Amino acid sequence: MNRLMIFLDAIRDHLDAHALPPACSIEVTTWSTPVSVHLDTDTVTGVAHGLSTWAATLDAPRVSLWRSGDRVQLELSGRTPCGIPVTVYGGVPFDPVTFPDLPPRTEQEMPVWLLRDWARGGEAAA
Repeated sequence: MNRLMIFLDAIRDHLDAHALPPACSIEVTTWSTPVSVHLDTDTVTGVAHGLSTWAATLDAPRVSLWRSGDRVQLELSGRTPCGIPVTVYGGVPFDPVTFPDLPPRTEQEMPVWLLRDWARGGEAAA
C-alpha cells in the first residue's frame, strides 16, 4: 500500500472515531505535513471550539497564531494516535481588542487550554 493510501485511511479512521466539527476542506498529501484540515467557520469562538475539539483527539497538540493584515490564522498541529501529522486551522478577522499584542506579520505560540476559554466566548488578548 502506498503512503497516500495510509494517510487517507488514517484520517478517515480518525474522523470516524471522533465527533469533530465541520471542515470546509481536508487535504491529504505525502509531504511532510500529510493532513491539513480547514475548519468551516470564521469566528474566534467557532475556530477556538473547532481547534479545542481536535486538540482533544491528537497527541502533542500545539497552537500558534499569526496575523497577515486584517486576518489572524489560528493553527493546531499534532499527531493522530497512529502517528500521522495533522494540521487544523481557521482564519478570523483581526480585532485589536482580542489580539492587542499581535502586530502584522507576526507569529506567536499560545497554550492549548486558552482555546477552551475562547470557545466559551471568553475572548482574551493573545
